[in-house]
Amino acid sequence: MLTHTDNLFDHSCRPDPTEGVCRSRGGESCAFDGAMIVLQCIADSAHLVHGPIACFGNSWESRGTLSDKGSLHKRAYTTDLDEVDIVYGAEEKLFEAILQTWTDSRAKAIFVYSTCVTGLTGEDIQTVCHKAAVRLGISVIPVEAPGFVGPKNLGNRIAGEVLLERVVGTGQTDDSEPAHINLIGEYNIAGDLYGVEPLLKKAGISIGARITGNATFEEITRAHGSRLNMLVCSRALINLARGMEQRYGIPYMEGSFFGSTEVSSALRRIAGHIEEVTRRQVGKQVEEVILEQETLLAERLRPFRYLKGKRAVLYSGGVKSWAMISALMDLGIDVAAVGTKKATREDEEKMRDLLGEDAPLYESMTPARILSLMKEKDADMLIAGGRNLYLGIKEGFPFVDVNQERHRAYAGYDGLVNLARSIHQAFRFYEGRSHRGPGPVIRNKREVSIDPLKHSPALGAAMALQGIDKALPILHGAQGCNFLGKVLLTKHFREPIALVSSKLFVENVVMGGREVLKQVLDEAIEKQAPELIALLTTGLSEVKGDHLLPLVREARTEKTEVIHISTPDYEGGLEEGYAKALCRLSELAVPQSRVPGQVNVLTGSHLTPADIMLLKVWFTSFGLTARVLPDLSALDGSKNKFQAMAVGGTPMEAVRSMGASERTVAIGLSAAPAAKVLKNLCGIPWTTFESLSGQKSVDRFFSFLEEFSGHPIPDGIGRERRILVDGKRDAQFAFGGKKIAVAQEADHALQTVEWLNEMGVEEIFVVVPTAGPSAERIQADQVVVGDYGAVPCGYDLLISNSHGEEVARRLGMKHYPMGFPIVERLGANAAITVGYGGTLNLLNNAGNRLIGGE
Repeated sequence: MLTHTDNLFDHSCRPDPTEGVCRSRGGESCAFDGAMIVLQCIADSAHLVHGPIACFGNSWESRGTLSDKGSLHKRAYTTDLDEVDIVYGAEEKLFEAILQTWTDSRAKAIFVYSTCVTGLTGEDIQTVCHKAAVRLGISVIPVEAPGFVGPKNLGNRIAGEVLLERVVGTGQTDDSEPAHINLIGEYNIAGDLYGVEPLLKKAGISIGARITGNATFEEITRAHGSRLNMLVCSRALINLARGMEQRYGIPYMEGSFFGSTEVSSALRRIAGHIEEVTRRQVGKQVEEVILEQETLLAERLRPFRYLKGKRAVLYSGGVKSWAMISALMDLGIDVAAVGTKKATREDEEKMRDLLGEDAPLYESMTPARILSLMKEKDADMLIAGGRNLYLGIKEGFPFVDVNQERHRAYAGYDGLVNLARSIHQAFRFYEGRSHRGPGPVIRNKREVSIDPLKHSPALGAAMALQGIDKALPILHGAQGCNFLGKVLLTKHFREPIALVSSKLFVENVVMGGREVLKQVLDEAIEKQAPELIALLTTGLSEVKGDHLLPLVREARTEKTEVIHISTPDYEGGLEEGYAKALCRLSELAVPQSRVPGQVNVLTGSHLTPADIMLLKVWFTSFGLTARVLPDLSALDGSKNKFQAMAVGGTPMEAVRSMGASERTVAIGLSAAPAAKVLKNLCGIPWTTFESLSGQKSVDRFFSFLEEFSGHPIPDGIGRERRILVDGKRDAQFAFGGKKIAVAQEADHALQTVEWLNEMGVEEIFVVVPTAGPSAERIQADQVVVGDYGAVPCGYDLLISNSHGEEVARRLGMKHYPMGFPIVERLGANAAITVGYGGTLNLLNNAGNRLIGGE
């Protein structure tokens, strides 16, 4: 399947002499993610993912690359395969999806990515791409990097091979005046290149192609005409640089734009090569630029001189593993320890050049090891990637994110100032000083999902399990599913997320992954001692046909319950996966004698941690004992230590005792099937509330609690109701005559529409990712089962998750971020959206956006 990857190992995967294995096997995420990181930067090209929803649903807009050459890097196209597609094949669907992608995007080229499922089922994307290219008259390029073939690093290099074989050299060059350099392995994260390109231009150095940050497809086709390749990230694309040297005779140099020392060195080395090849004198011009910038830099860094002598633990990858050392040294910061898990041997050699032969390099960088190093080395800060952010937050030390999810540029001389400012702000925070800082339901008929609203069911199940104390979800599939999903959950909840992967690779897919999974289970039980392990399946493991129930039974111990939840990403979405987990957990209840006043409260995926905490307060105020399942209020930020397991949620003892409750209350229609499980298992009657937002819905809820408990409604709740009535009157003018679009999971959309209808909105258009009972109950002018591509223009406001912000901007409407995920705004887990007070919060926030404020 991946015949072109054979020679990648000649370039990049040399056995470690001490370990006897390939070092490129390490690192996080999967080959699919690595390929997308490289190629999706080409912003005038469309990127179509052929597979179920998980790959693009988890990774959409998760990469911080910027571009002024187009906006297609912010768009998401996927075939969103379902079970029928997998059984009968989806090559025709892929062909139509390519055509529809081009119709929607008018892209200069289309990259088509295989995924675990389509790689396993043998979809012939090369033939389909060739057929589509002939039909459209543009380049349609297959990228065969399914997640299970290896880690992110291998995916980077597969993408490099794709560029070498199918893009570079296909365009016409200007032989009369060849460009000086190509930049390879620079992705313009947070706009890094915007601080570098003006320097090169000022120094008289022309750029032929950017590979691939801020690039156009056409410039990469002409990259073979430049005189020099500057390799910015050797771990990612050294195979491309070597290939261009062999084919086109273009030499390459390695360099960095992080830190003033490295920037100045890179400029001088580029100038030296240009003078040698062209005999054109540019060295003087370069020295003038360096002198000017370093003089200005010294003045700009003056406020941060107090950082000198501070100590940092650094854990990054690629060029940043050593270049960031140089940048920190430029600021006078001592590097106390460096993690090398994501670094090559060449990277380690550069680190030793900077830090000496006794450089403090450490292979293992688990959270526990990082904490140990912070204490042992008396470090002041952690400089790492976003996945370790909450280690810093929970343990209370300054943290700066330097990886691809960041939103501040650190390249160039300006970038060093930004880095100093980020570190300064982190210190200032911990020093305690102030700092700045029911309509008709219509199904989408397209074969391509444009900007998907949908997420995988495995993600929903993993979310639910965060609300079980001492639970550990294990995702059975390629490591990218786990990595990307975990990052997304972490970014939304801004809390540590418990999620482990069986990390299937090629040999496991071919020979069987039972032993790998058994080892993961055994290690989890031995090291973490969880009270619950939930084994979640992916599209890869389901299509492969792994029989897991015997292994689940074998893995159970006296102290650890092990369950299996089927969550293939071609079957349903986040809400369905969450509901499956809820049902499976409810099956653990033990029938027993009724306990007066005990109530099961089944919470839907649309409720925030703050909502669930408030629910518990309400039930207590009516003299009731609530057994909340799952209790996601554990993700409200109250944890004070980093934990590998989910902690603080519903204890397993409480789950089993649900069989003693007098009533089950399901919040959201997707929670009703679990209530039915408890009815069938333990004979417990249930009541479902479709919404806990909107005055009428909240009235019904409190009336129920009053009647069931025999306790009157507390005075404080009555006062909140009066405040809401007054607030609705104040806000009526903001909503009157307005047209509002909603794009959320079905339960959430039903609840949102409930309070919008009370505000006199003229027209409501709703998009939900999957069909279900809630979709049929939404009281809107139109309900579409589809994606963001179904959202029409002409509306005043879009209420949706963070992915909707770009959609709203493109369609000329305001955006109110609400749903999953919320990744660019603070406070998603602290937002109260239920009850009278929560309803007032919602309508005030939406109203402020409608009238132009925040």
